[in-house]
Amino acid sequence: MKSINVYQADPNGFFMYASKANELALDPGNFNVPFGAVPAAPPEAIPGQVARLVDGQWALVEDHRTDTLYVIASGARYTLGEAVEGQRYDGGGPLPEWLTDIQPEPAEAVEAE
Repeated sequence: MKSINVYQADPNGFFMYASKANELALDPGNFNVPFGAVPAAPPEAIPGQVARLVDGQWALVEDHRTDTLYVIASGARYTLGEAVEGQRYDGGGPLPEWLTDIQPEPAEAVEAE
């Protein structure tokens, strides 16, 4: 049975691992490619980047999936995928304007007179 190399992406398009797709026994020349996998190999990622499928093609994008992020407006810690005023970020690509990876200074207590 023939097989081809395929490259699996997660639901957000981030490269996960290489795998094999086997030829279909009743349909020679066609392969059982898993959902989210493509036959094209992703580019080699360098530190701080990750391969991601963008419109069916691999691209290297900034990788902030393991960074601690904060919402600029509130200083609150951000959890990937969380909605903040209708916006979400999955950790791939440049940080949106409303997020930062720099921990905000705690607000100073105001003393009553």
